[in-house]
Amino acid sequence: MASAVAPYTRSVRLAIGLILLLGTLLAAVIAAEDRRPRAEVVFAQVADCYTLDPQRMTYMQDLRLARGLFEGLLRTDPDTGAIEPGVARSWTVSDDGLEWRFQLDPRARWSDGSPVVAEDFRSGLRRALLPDTAADYSGLLMAIAGAPEFFTWRSEQLAAFKPSEGAAERAWAEAETQFRSAVGIECPDEREVIIRLSRPVPYLGNLLAFPVASPVHRPTLERFTSLDPESGRRVEDPGWMQPGTMVSNGPYQLARRRYKRDIRLERNPHFRDPTQIASESIEAVVVEDPSTAVLAFVAGEFDWLTDVSAGYRTEMLEQQQADRTRHAGTLAAAAASGVDLDTALASLPPPADDERRDIHALSTFGTDFYHFNCNDRLPDGGLNPFADPRVRRAFALACDKRMLVERVTRLAEPVADSFIPPGVIPGYEGPAGLGFDPERARLELAEAGWIDRDGDGRLENAAGEPFPVVDLLYSTGSSRYRDLSLALRSMWQEALGVEIECRGQEQRFYKEDLRRGRFMIGRGGWYGDYLDPTTFLDLCRTGDGNNVRGYSSERVDALLIAAEAERDPQRRFEILAECERIVCEEDLPILPLCRFVTIVMYDPAEFTGLTRHAMLDHRLERLRTPRSTGPATQADAEAER
Repeated sequence: MASAVAPYTRSVRLAIGLILLLGTLLAAVIAAEDRRPRAEVVFAQVADCYTLDPQRMTYMQDLRLARGLFEGLLRTDPDTGAIEPGVARSWTVSDDGLEWRFQLDPRARWSDGSPVVAEDFRSGLRRALLPDTAADYSGLLMAIAGAPEFFTWRSEQLAAFKPSEGAAERAWAEAETQFRSAVGIECPDEREVIIRLSRPVPYLGNLLAFPVASPVHRPTLERFTSLDPESGRRVEDPGWMQPGTMVSNGPYQLARRRYKRDIRLERNPHFRDPTQIASESIEAVVVEDPSTAVLAFVAGEFDWLTDVSAGYRTEMLEQQQADRTRHAGTLAAAAASGVDLDTALASLPPPADDERRDIHALSTFGTDFYHFNCNDRLPDGGLNPFADPRVRRAFALACDKRMLVERVTRLAEPVADSFIPPGVIPGYEGPAGLGFDPERARLELAEAGWIDRDGDGRLENAAGEPFPVVDLLYSTGSSRYRDLSLALRSMWQEALGVEIECRGQEQRFYKEDLRRGRFMIGRGGWYGDYLDPTTFLDLCRTGDGNNVRGYSSERVDALLIAAEAERDPQRRFEILAECERIVCEEDLPILPLCRFVTIVMYDPAEFTGLTRHAMLDHRLERLRTPRSTGPATQADAEAER
């Protein structure tokens, strides 16, 4: 399936043999427990799913499975990001952009055969907007008319709740009435959903394609829902997400789930368009050890590794580059004729022993960056030099990002001088950013008043106070951020003459320190949730929950508000580009480093269906191996119809 791992060591070959043996033994154990045949697609992920509840999930591995289990009103084309029909076969938008009407496909069915109706969507959206659910992505839906007010109203109702007989039931009945009367979601009949907004949201289609807006199977969920008599909250037993109980409306249904082992999905026999489904069954297997995952892939245990983090992945990527260089002319000709990369790779002769074709670096809609603490004072009351944007610009200008991606991460990620990944959002063109200029960096520090006034080699301000030792916070658990932080320390100490201490914290302590502003520079990072600049720029809004930097700009806030009211798409993008320019060229509340890449493994000749679009919205129903029995091409699908 995959090429040999030569020229790696003999011990690696031995390890592969052991993996094969262990795989055989594991297969025997699984067969004894579960007599299902091997799935048509088997992939490995480094972590188990946290939840299969579409309204509560946030992790990539959860969202990936959600798109296989559930289908929203709309969906996105995985290769372009364009909005396309989901359960809604058609929709219209009013001239003022405030009313969206959706007509549902009458073929839409739940996995138990019952029809998907408009009220299923209203119930799903209500779950997302209830404080009881504690949905991390409820903020995506707050442009729905009355949604913020309802969230606040229910929160206050629960805060004031006093236990008594029947009080929880009365409170919930009142909440249901309040939601129906105050929130702009209507269901005139079983086949129509109307959503009214408080302001135009041109990217609402992207939001409704996100799993948080999935419908729910109300009869199943109600069986597992109760009201807590002490708090008045709706409480849901997670048992509704178990195999044999969970009812879904996507191309797949849940067939098996074993904690920290695997999840198996099988074709939903009632999915509205079965010709879309390339494989009858899919298994996601948890393999926490990175090297074990690679070796098992090479041994043929998996068709796809979703995230390769083995320490030798850079050497593997170098082997891949050797293969690409060898066939550069052929690949360029294929690209010029419109052939996608995977198809072109699959048609090439086998790679040489020192080359490989089964590892791929996929660019993402994400930016790796560091936060600057922008507050006037640090939590201990001490002076914070990073409150001055000139100091922040100095540190940004003194960062050699090219060196970082070539010598530290060694993944050759695209360097980033702006916040929003360029070329991903159609029609949007962001700013250039600052780039690398150590000489200008030192001038910026001097203009901010930081110079060596007494010749002792340290910087002082006009009051004679020395530049404080910079607290550089990063999260442990990954060598990436330790290595980046140490490299940044060396760069800045050499270029700027400042003293820096790197401070590693476990993830939960690191997040708490960020939230409380206990840092001067801190490791960050963000993946966009939808194809619009605001998925990044809202992090710079005053008071935003993800604005841990304490950054506040009247100009940025005003531009974000102006963009909300702008109806002309191009003018709106121009406003947002100016907002990003201020953030990335003047104020620098963050220091963009590079675009995130995801390293995956699959053999293009044996495994198809993945997308290379930066959103990495991999659609499970498109995945195909030689074992797959669904339609192989669109022509086959049309023939089945």
